[in-house]
Amino acid sequence: MKGCFECGEVRGLHNHHVVPRSLGGTKTIPLCERCHGLVHSLDYSASGLTIKAQREKMARGEYIGGRPPYGFQNVNGWLVEVPHEQDAIRQARELRARPMTLRAVAAELESRGILSRAGRTFAAEDIRRMVAT
Repeated sequence: MKGCFECGEVRGLHNHHVVPRSLGGTKTIPLCERCHGLVHSLDYSASGLTIKAQREKMARGEYIGGRPPYGFQNVNGWLVEVPHEQDAIRQARELRARPMTLRAVAAELESRGILSRAGRTFAAEDIRRMVAT
């Protein structure tokens, strides 16, 4: 069994990507928890390569994680529009422009049979996020 690439420790090994996966890296080296932590505390993730890679992925339209916003779904790392959710957003924006309150928009969408992903009436906060441009 091989140990940590840096110190030789054989317990608590992690596979560290030499080139970050977000930048296309595939090769890893074994590092113990301590050495792996040292690598990543050198301003690596706070403001270095990780943020740069995330910005590049966002610029290409790639999904960088978290729950996809309403109106989209994650398909193999890409945000793809969900047609019926996009239609709900369009209707919410039209209703809000009348003007209607956020709660009134939610109630009108419910009366039209348009519900959240979970099958519930939209909350005012949901509508606020939907209509924000």
